[in-house]
Amino acid sequence: MEKEIDLTGLLGDESPSLEFPSGLIGIEEWTKFVVISHPEAGPLKLLQSLEDNRFSLILANPTDIDPAYRARISAPDAEALRYAGDLRLDKADDLDVYCILSVQEEPFKVTANFLGPVVINWAAKLGRQIILADSSYNPRHLVAAVAQKQNGGA
Repeated sequence: MEKEIDLTGLLGDESPSLEFPSGLIGIEEWTKFVVISHPEAGPLKLLQSLEDNRFSLILANPTDIDPAYRARISAPDAEALRYAGDLRLDKADDLDVYCILSVQEEPFKVTANFLGPVVINWAAKLGRQIILADSSYNPRHLVAAVAQKQNGGA
């Protein structure tokens, strides 16, 4: 019997347990996660494995990084998430979309995976990392470049 890990006291507010039936890309063996938010983290969240407390990913809403971010979920991905609504992720009220952030050795080289977002159907308690077909988005989108562009920087 698996023992779920309660990290609420250490990290912040914990979501209900989520099942990722296919795991995440490259780590299919872990399928149980929670999303953890903390007041001091602002819009950032952690996707924490319940099967290995050493593994977590930093998540952000892609539109917080680039307000122009738009994506569509495929019909098979929507079915896997037990979702029957609008396939445009920016119009899908029942789904939350996050990009995975990667922190590099150089702190201002943080990248966001815009091509492979994590999509969560809270009603079904299901999550899935999807690949956006026919998309020009980059899996290593430089976050600082977007902020600089939005601020009219050089």
